[in-house]
Order: sequence, then structure tokens, then C-alpha cells
Amino acid sequence: MAERILIVDDDKDYLLAAKLTLEAESYVVATATDTNEASAELKTSRPDLILLDVMMPGQDGFTFCDELKESPEYAGIPIVLVTAVAENPGMMMHAFEKDLGLSAEDVLPKTAAQKDLAGAVRRGLGKGQ
Repeated sequence: MAERILIVDDDKDYLLAAKLTLEAESYVVATATDTNEASAELKTSRPDLILLDVMMPGQDGFTFCDELKESPEYAGIPIVLVTAVAENPGMMMHAFEKDLGLSAEDVLPKTAAQKDLAGAVRRGLGKGQ
């Protein structure tokens, strides 16, 4: 059975590109443009991994990640943060200072995401490179 991936990002162009990339790798992909949509999607089907943007309108990805990791229902789902914040070391330090208990399995810079998206998903699922 194909593994299910949920991508949460407010950039619709990125969502489409990431969805097509992962579908080409035989993953079943659902998308959400914010954490409200992601929460609704989680109620209908449980993904094997979540790719989560950090900087979104409304609730940010760090907070949503922490909520999921603290929830008995969703705590076991691996989360990979995919973010432009990781491309700027100063911004990333600020982000980590904001959330010292970062609970995601990995952080992937958005510029690297298309090249390494499938690899990040495999690593997040515990399947190596």
C-alpha cells in the first residue's frame, strides 16, 4: 500500500509542485493551505508523514508541530518542516530560540525541497536515503 503524505503550505504553487514530485515517487498526497485545513484532513485520514511549512498566516508550523506531537492521536506521525526560514541562519536561530523544544524529525530548506523532497520524505519515514 502506498504511503500517505500530507503537505501543509500556504504557497499553492509549492503545494502543486511538491504534490506532483511525490506522486511521481508513488506516494498518495493530500494538501492543505493552512493548519485548519490540515486538522480537517487529519480527521479524515491519517498520513504516514507530514511536510509542514513554518511561516503561514494564522497558526505557524512550529506551534502546529508541537500540538501534533503532544497529541496522543497524532504524536507518532513524523513531521518534516519545509521552510524558507532555514535558508537564513539568523532567521533560523530566531525560530529555534522561539521554540527550543523543536519536535520535528527534520528541517528542509525550501530551495532544496524540490531536489531532496523525496529523500527528506524517505528519511522522515525511516527509510534512509
